[in-house]
Amino acid sequence: MSGPDGMMQEDGRQGRALEVRNLCKSFRVGSETFARSELVKAVDDVSFAIAAGTTMGLVGESGSGKSTVARMITRLITPDSGEILIDGVDVLQNRQAARSFARTVQIVFQDPTSSLNPRWKVGNLIAEGIRVHRLCPGNEVNGRVIALARRCGLDADSLDRYPHEFSGGQRQRIAIARALAVEPGIVVLDEPVSALDVSVQAQILALLQELQDAFGLTYLLIAHDLAVVERFCAHVAVMRHGQIVEAGDPHQIHSDPQHPYTRSLVEAHPVPDPRRRQRQTA
Repeated sequence: MSGPDGMMQEDGRQGRALEVRNLCKSFRVGSETFARSELVKAVDDVSFAIAAGTTMGLVGESGSGKSTVARMITRLITPDSGEILIDGVDVLQNRQAARSFARTVQIVFQDPTSSLNPRWKVGNLIAEGIRVHRLCPGNEVNGRVIALARRCGLDADSLDRYPHEFSGGQRQRIAIARALAVEPGIVVLDEPVSALDVSVQAQILALLQELQDAFGLTYLLIAHDLAVVERFCAHVAVMRHGQIVEAGDPHQIHSDPQHPYTRSLVEAHPVPDPRRRQRQTA
């Protein structure tokens, strides 16, 4: 529900519970012409649940399958099998839930440049979802866009400019504002800060935390850096070769990883204090 200024009200939780069960996805690689193709399992029987209004991190190296999971959850690709449940309803089977899915679940990509139409001004990019879903009268759209942009750290003057005129961090703010414009309950964050400078990473993560606190959003954070997940998430699952190999409290997993693969991820993260590094590798 929106407030008088067109923004989501902050007095109610907007987050939705997300659960995936036994998700599987395979891709055919190689040449079918010469009968050299084969099916490769990108995601193999992945299950997890995220409580409404909380954040879960999905961690792994490139090729582990975590981004494929993100794209299945956002319906950008279709699972071979499995279930995706929002508040207990399987959106893959329920037609009514599928119709409202575009508003319920949004995604913020690693590289906002590829997801923002370079020919559109920022104001139009943010307003697109509002107009498509008819979330407010036409004469209120501009005010809603301005309020949302300011909430994401953008001034009103920026709405009349094009994406290429902004820095990477500012473009990510635009992408976040665009995702929130349709009032989603779940936001998938696919490596949202990995392409940014460290100082800008902190700013974007702080913004995401503020927005979650204000609107009760549910986040799935896709990342390869366990340190980022440890600071930002209430729960973490580690993926390797399409499967979850370890899951639990991020602080516990970072300090005492049980699986050898998780241990290698922890040890790969640079630690500025040599004494702490020695303790970790002892």
